[in-house]
Amino acid sequence: MTLKTLALFGLLLALVGCEDTGALTGTDAGLNADAGPAGNRQISYTPEGCAYAVTSPMVAGTAMHADEAGASPAPDHIHVSWAGPSNSTFAVNWRTGYDTMLSQVLYGTDEAAVASADGPGTGVTVQSGHSMVYGTALTFRLHEAHVCGLADGTRYFYKVGGAGHWSEVFDVATAPALASIESFTFAVSGDSRNEPSIWAETQKAINDHAVDFQVFSGDAVILGALQPEWDSFFEAASGDVSVQDVIARTPFMLANGNHDGLATNYLAQFALPQEVTPGERGEGEEWYSFDYANAHFVVLNDTSTSSLIEGAESTWLRDDLMAVDRTTTPWIFVIHHVPPYTCATAHSSDLTLRAAWQPIYDEARVDFVFNGHNHNYERSRPIRGFSTGGTEGQVQATGANGIPVNNSGTVYVVAAGAGAPLYGVDPSTTSYTHIAESVRNYVIVTIENRTMHYTAYRLDGTVLDQFDYTK
Repeated sequence: MTLKTLALFGLLLALVGCEDTGALTGTDAGLNADAGPAGNRQISYTPEGCAYAVTSPMVAGTAMHADEAGASPAPDHIHVSWAGPSNSTFAVNWRTGYDTMLSQVLYGTDEAAVASADGPGTGVTVQSGHSMVYGTALTFRLHEAHVCGLADGTRYFYKVGGAGHWSEVFDVATAPALASIESFTFAVSGDSRNEPSIWAETQKAINDHAVDFQVFSGDAVILGALQPEWDSFFEAASGDVSVQDVIARTPFMLANGNHDGLATNYLAQFALPQEVTPGERGEGEEWYSFDYANAHFVVLNDTSTSSLIEGAESTWLRDDLMAVDRTTTPWIFVIHHVPPYTCATAHSSDLTLRAAWQPIYDEARVDFVFNGHNHNYERSRPIRGFSTGGTEGQVQATGANGIPVNNSGTVYVVAAGAGAPLYGVDPSTTSYTHIAESVRNYVIVTIENRTMHYTAYRLDGTVLDQFDYTK
């Protein structure tokens, strides 16, 4: 990135969310609305039926649902995620024209009933959310709604908008009961920036595997404060499959990357867990964790100051991992952007992250760490501990195809290049790399109780890396 681009990035980050649009602010019962600089507002509320609070970024226009359709009420950029338990909730974000205040989700288990409904009724429930406006171009409004109190392992049908102005119907499934040994499948990708067409191809390929959810290691866009970049991210399509077709049905859980910049645009367009811990920014969306069946997932922000990485975030990370009951939750996966171990020729291994977080991964016996940043595919041998007096990871007992023996160490995977320019690799420079290739890729993981079925694919559909691993 050039100095000129960096300067522009910094300016945009400073400006986004700091304009006073004069937009209405919600005053519903139970809503806390705090004023910020230049007339910005921030709202915090507990959605009906939920056991967690939702807090918006500090932006110029925040509002609770109102019956105002506006001139452009058609929803788009629809996508789902979790901000609460994966087995009983889902959250949905979308976009409309600026003057549309319809922020509702209509849902139920009967697709035909949801499709025909214009409001709540038999077997169909409505949930209201909030909306946000930021920046200087008053052309769109973002909406967010949270649905809670759902049944384990159940497929729900939903549409968003409001009376007379609903989206098409999508479906989303809740996770099995926590600690369940029911099998599930998730996808891993990263670094979609630069080429929306490749990002769309990646999503189309992932969709063919019928995954239950996705984790994404960051750098969704080239500059997080440029909304047109996000528009391209959401609107990309490959053939008859759009990105929205996939992520409106498959919960999408992402980490902040250095290009995303924890910008207002990033925070406003994704609903993620918001349990704020000391030192955390982004209304609690800077780092978080969630459970799915018998696996625990931790998502970190590594594009911060070293003092935060080594301090508050490390404290939270250790507390979070030490609280996992490995008898019922045997799998731990960590997702963050920058790799502690890489053989790429562009960005080298991050020694600050390695020093701060690997001892915690070692202590907690983390199974896999998924990273991006280097636009290629890499998988390490199992690593635990450091060389005597050094910073290089100690390669541990390794079975066939480079997998751990008796949980001997953590495996570090770089799975990126879903749009960003590819970087070279040089495995000869490391002792810990098992496989590396400069290629567009994504990973599909299926967990069956204590067995992992792992396949990394090239974007052309050929198998890049594959193994089964039983703990």
